[in-house]
Amino acid sequence: MLYHWNPSLEHWIVPLESVVRMLMIVVFYAVVRVGDQVSQLAQLESLQTFLGDHAHLFLSGSLVLVGLLLGFQQLQIITQRRQLQGTAGVLRNLAEWGMGSHAVATAVVNPEGLAFQQCDRAILFMDIRGFTVWCEQTNTESIATALNCYYQQVEPAVSRYHPLRITFTGDEIMAIYTTPEQAVAAAQAMQAVAIDLLRPYNMGAGCAVHYGPVVEGLFGGDNVRTYTVIGDVVNTAKRLEGATPAGEISISDAVYQHFNQTIPVKQSRSLDLKGKAEPITSWLLA
Repeated sequence: MLYHWNPSLEHWIVPLESVVRMLMIVVFYAVVRVGDQVSQLAQLESLQTFLGDHAHLFLSGSLVLVGLLLGFQQLQIITQRRQLQGTAGVLRNLAEWGMGSHAVATAVVNPEGLAFQQCDRAILFMDIRGFTVWCEQTNTESIATALNCYYQQVEPAVSRYHPLRITFTGDEIMAIYTTPEQAVAAAQAMQAVAIDLLRPYNMGAGCAVHYGPVVEGLFGGDNVRTYTVIGDVVNTAKRLEGATPAGEISISDAVYQHFNQTIPVKQSRSLDLKGKAEPITSWLLA
């Protein structure tokens, strides 16, 4: 559109364009009528006669009026379309914040893809150590400001590796990835940001990654639903994160074996995790 360089002219140019299109019909009609004459002088006289004809003036005025009406209608359509696009963008953002971009995209393209299904997923948890104690000594406004700043700084590191879902719960971050490679890379990027961000508060974050079979899909009732994953892999990842020291990243043995034991580690640990019948082998990343 010609008015895109200056949107303030839109309300003038759109109706004017419509009027010009209508006048082109009049011009075409006049050219056909006048062009029937032989000489240029006769054509000029015929043009003057054409313009002086009341019927032709009425036709021209009517087309101008129709052009204005159509132009204002087009302007209204453009405005409403822009408003709908803006509203759709807001709703899509809200949906993605609540359910994640993967769930929203799947719901649009293939709603059946959100039905319960079993698949392998990499689950990442990160939680701030000492956050509860710090909250007891800090006013609510400062807590909200610091936590939001933490989310704003860490979230880009989470998103960089294309998670299926990110969830913020208190000071805890949970992310679901398709592969362990994505999850481990995200954990390293998140921890790098968190260490610098939390050091002034004398705090740090523990992070863990586990990989294995889960059931994913839309969970909830008729009025409230959300996309997430459930299963022992999720519970184990959370327990493993809880046993990880501040500033460190733990990976389960399943993740370590997925990398064919080639990922750099500095320590192997056998952990008795709550709810687990057998000790769990984990590794601290180097």
